[in-house]
Amino acid sequence: MLIIVISGPIASGKSSLGRAVAARLDEVLDARSAVIDLDLVYEMLDPRGGVKNDDALWSEARRVAGQLAAVLFGGGRCVVAEGGFATDRALGEFESKLPPEAALRLVLLEADLETALQRVRTDPSRGLSRDASFLSQHYESFRAEWARRDVLRVDTRSAAPADTARVVAAWLTR
Repeated sequence: MLIIVISGPIASGKSSLGRAVAARLDEVLDARSAVIDLDLVYEMLDPRGGVKNDDALWSEARRVAGQLAAVLFGGGRCVVAEGGFATDRALGEFESKLPPEAALRLVLLEADLETALQRVRTDPSRGLSRDASFLSQHYESFRAEWARRDVLRVDTRSAAPADTARVVAAWLTR
């Protein structure tokens, strides 16, 4: 069984691809898969439902997501965790809760800034990420942080999630 982390900057398609990869792994590996959406874990821990800008709560959400991944993995499921694991510390918080035998694979989604801006502008649930300056800085810091990691890099500008999921599943099952 595998634990896959799909990360990428804002509006790169993490949620859509996470579900598509889990479904594809179910088919290819004839295994049961589960998806952990880090945004939803954060929302579970924040009954106020406000802006998601509490660093301590994000840290807790990553650890809870890691614990949930460990339970699902222990139950024989492939786990796809998707969300903002932008820094070594953030990924480490998630990883610290995984069993040592878990094979962790990393997938980085990439989309150009213009595509991301188009996506966030059509999503009414977006707040600060609609600001071009903020989004640009976010993209640059994310790329710099993940540049040194051994990951599968996937361009999500134009491919449909199902097509991209086939590429990711093929890489995971080699």
